[in-house]
Amino acid sequence: MAKYLSTMGFSTDVMHDFVAKEIKSIYSSFDGWNMTPRKLGTGYDTIIVLERRKDGRREFVKVLVTFGKTIPSGHLDELTTSETNSDGTLSRNEYAVMVPANADTSSLPQGMKVFTMKSFAYDGNTLMWVKKPVRKSADAPANVAA
Repeated sequence: MAKYLSTMGFSTDVMHDFVAKEIKSIYSSFDGWNMTPRKLGTGYDTIIVLERRKDGRREFVKVLVTFGKTIPSGHLDELTTSETNSDGTLSRNEYAVMVPANADTSSLPQGMKVFTMKSFAYDGNTLMWVKKPVRKSADAPANVAA
């Protein structure tokens, strides 16, 4: 499906690399967030665990990344399991889901954060890669008919 790359000891693919960039733009390492991916079963879905220390406590955000048209219900239990601290400090846990544009999120609990991927979208039942628009220049006008 996608070409596999090795980054920082994890075997990831191009699709997950695009999504990781999108998550990093929301939860920046500049703000202290550290990101750790966890593969779910044998499928393509992943849980990204983000962690930082702020005001004397640990904050965890778990993001379920799915490329499916619907959210797998079994993954929600894994997503909403709280992270534990080994050092006994207080922690705050949040949960979110990242899905392609036009995916069905109706099965999610009320109040669950939903992030829409900018790189992938559903066109009917087909998952499409959303390419960036070509930049306009004098050599390549925006309107082909021009």
